[in-house]
Amino acid sequence: MVRWLAPSAVAACAGALVAGAIEGGQLGGLVGGAATAGFVALVAVPALLAASVIVRGVVAAWQPAALAAQLSDADGAAPRLAGWLAVLGLGAIGLGFAMYQSVWTLSFHTAFKPFTVSLLEPVFAVATALGIVALAQPAARLFAWLAGRLDARWRRRGRSTLLRPRVLLATAALATLAVLGTLWWLVAPRLGPVDTGVLRGPLAGGATAAIVHAAWARLGRARLGLGAVGGALTVAVIATALVVVRARPSLTLEIWGDRPLAGVAIESAFDLDAIRADISLAAFRPTARPDAPHPDIILITIDTVRADHTPPYGGRADMPMLRELAARGTVFEWAFAPSNVTRRSIPSIVTGVAPNRVRGRVVGWALRVDPRHVLLAERLRAGGYDTAGFMCCEGFWGKEFHTGLERGLAHLEIDENGPRLAGKARAWLDQRERRADQRPLFLWMHIIEPHNWTKSSGEPRTDDDRQAFYDRTLTASDKLVREVVEAFAQRAPDHMPIVIATADHGEALGEHGQPFHSTDLYNSQIRVPLVVHGPGVAIRRVAETVSLTDLVPTVLELAGFVAPRDGALDGRSLADLVTGIRSGDPEGGVAFAAMVKDRSSPGGLSAVIKGRWKLINNNTHLELYDTRGDPSERNNVLGQHPEVMTELRRLLDERTAAAARSPFP
Repeated sequence: MVRWLAPSAVAACAGALVAGAIEGGQLGGLVGGAATAGFVALVAVPALLAASVIVRGVVAAWQPAALAAQLSDADGAAPRLAGWLAVLGLGAIGLGFAMYQSVWTLSFHTAFKPFTVSLLEPVFAVATALGIVALAQPAARLFAWLAGRLDARWRRRGRSTLLRPRVLLATAALATLAVLGTLWWLVAPRLGPVDTGVLRGPLAGGATAAIVHAAWARLGRARLGLGAVGGALTVAVIATALVVVRARPSLTLEIWGDRPLAGVAIESAFDLDAIRADISLAAFRPTARPDAPHPDIILITIDTVRADHTPPYGGRADMPMLRELAARGTVFEWAFAPSNVTRRSIPSIVTGVAPNRVRGRVVGWALRVDPRHVLLAERLRAGGYDTAGFMCCEGFWGKEFHTGLERGLAHLEIDENGPRLAGKARAWLDQRERRADQRPLFLWMHIIEPHNWTKSSGEPRTDDDRQAFYDRTLTASDKLVREVVEAFAQRAPDHMPIVIATADHGEALGEHGQPFHSTDLYNSQIRVPLVVHGPGVAIRRVAETVSLTDLVPTVLELAGFVAPRDGALDGRSLADLVTGIRSGDPEGGVAFAAMVKDRSSPGGLSAVIKGRWKLINNNTHLELYDTRGDPSERNNVLGQHPEVMTELRRLLDERTAAAARSPFP
């Protein structure tokens, strides 16, 4: 048994080391690379060992040499093998096509109800498979007869047979690769951006294991040396990984955030949340300003709201609550989201770190933020605030998804139904008001309704439909905001909470050829409303450009604390603009936005806005716009303002280069 398992064990170690070397090679530093390889080995060695044993067991059971002999004629030709290979190939294509077509058919007739589709899909699969099995024998005989006839014609001129088993198997392998390559070429453009880089390590590891198996019989005495070296190196890198977990947790978290295979191993073997929970809240405690009040703060982020459709910005959507808040508070006329998709904007908003510097790993549709990041709610809770979150989506805030976005929220409720969510928030607030809790409150609510504007209203047929359907969800969201704000209606004006209403990103409604968001960095997708209302807030409109990355230091200062100035935050405080201490510069203020590459985003796009000017790097070319004179960004004035272009290019390069700088001490 040991002798039989030896090649599998050596191949597994070799494959794991190669995969680990590919993942850890770009990390920098011998310890980091070795630890990465060790984490990969924790997953890859058992996976490759199990795969090797299974494949070798199946091959031994089928006895391919004996099977090939049974399917071969005395003269070395194997027409029956050719027939069965043809059946296998065509059967696989037929089964794949049937599954593809059945998914589309079921989705169309069931409006893609997952349970119904998952229940009926096996029926199609089994029926198709049974049909292929029923036709396999006669089809194999037919193909074998055709192959034999063609080969006979070929051999009439004294040539050797084309149907030798090795030739047939090599041809089948090449044909499989050609079919897969053609399918990928046809399908890839419709899939959108797919990050295939994560496959390099696994593919290289699998190929290495296969090569070791193929060469095993020829290695002779070198087997012992190869096994000893591979085993020793594997043990060494795994030991390095285990030491790094305890001695250098920050390096462990860095590897988790940047390396897919090693990250899976770390998540499987260690509890990141437990490591993070061991950190005392005192480490996040902000410094209180002497004699500064600590008002209640309500942060409401509404998903997918573009500024120009809301009343404070001249929009036609019926949003009376937002209109009231704007009329009695501060309206930032030119506020920009950090990105055009929730998983990149929200982490940047609540950490105060630029979107291209936020570390983490994509899980589902969300970003699991690196546990080293400190969230706004954590800072406020450490400062004595009672914290609560009322959120739309399990995938972003559910504890089982471990995104970390829920950290610092002492009370958390999640409900995708907006009215129900607002009702829960109102009930909790009413109970808290009756309790007369003396601690200041930080409440964060995220509303999803505008993100699903086509689901609630149907597919638009005209541009007018598109605008009306979208605005309808803004109106529905405004009612949810009112439900929460009116929980404080009985308070005296000077004891009202500071309410901050904004959005994580906008929505293209056909502008620049885009029907939705997450595709570009034009105003339609990143210019968002930002309204602040409450005691001490000036009634004014601010024309200075601002970013939602500025919210963390702004909220901390409005809450009576000193915002960190140690480089931990990329945002700047807007408190002086909110309170009217500073009037603001219409030609000043800087905002940065980026599309960050991940498994469903091509990334590479970035934009910087200073005052009225906006420079976009679209990955292939630059665009310059005067956002005040041309808010729809129809007229690219690149080349017409060289001084502006030079300054914005410098700012954009600085912020793009900053992505390589760690956001952690």
